[in-house]
Amino acid sequence: MSLDLSAAVRTDLDDAFATLKTPYKWRAVTSYFKDEVPPRDYTSNVHVVPFVGDRVVLLHAKESGWGPSGGTLLEGEAFETCVTRELAEEIGGEATRFELFGQWDSETTAETAYRPWLPHPKFAIALGWADVTISGSSDDDGGIEMESILEVSILPIQAAVARLEQNDEHHLAALYRIAYEVRRAAKG
Repeated sequence: MSLDLSAAVRTDLDDAFATLKTPYKWRAVTSYFKDEVPPRDYTSNVHVVPFVGDRVVLLHAKESGWGPSGGTLLEGEAFETCVTRELAEEIGGEATRFELFGQWDSETTAETAYRPWLPHPKFAIALGWADVTISGSSDDDGGIEMESILEVSILPIQAAVARLEQNDEHHLAALYRIAYEVRRAAKG
C-alpha cells in the first residue's frame, strides 16, 4: 500500500487492511479497496469520511444504512464538485479541505449502468476524507440517488467504528479507521 503512514500506524491498522483485502459485497456490486485515486472516466461515485474537528460524521440512509457521505457523479462533474454537492445535500455541510486517497474498484452484475454516463460493469468509487463545517440543515431532497438521510451522527472515531461494526459494516469500519489516520498524517 502506498498510503503515507508510519510503520507504527500501519501495524495498528493491520486488521483494517486485512478486512479491505477481502471482497466488499453490497447490492449487486463487489468491490475491492485500492490505495490509489481512480481516473475520473472510470469513476461513478465519490465517498468521503467527513470530519468535524477530530470527530467523524456517520450518515444513516434509509436505503443503505450507516456510512460516509457521497454519491453519484453527475455527467462531466469533477470530484470536488460532487463532494461539495453531496456534503450540502446530506449533512448541510461545506468542505474546508478534502483529500482522496483510494477507491473501491468495483464490478456490478446489474444489466445496465445506474446512469447512462457512468462506466459499466466495471467502475470505481473514489474514497477520501473531508474537513467539514456544518452551516445548516441538509438540503437533502434525495439527490440523484433518491436516498433519504434518517440521521447524521458526529462521533469520536472509536464510537463510529463500533456502530459500523455492530451493523456488520466491517469494510466501512476499516475505511473510517484508515481515513482517520490518513487525515492525521496529512495534517501533520
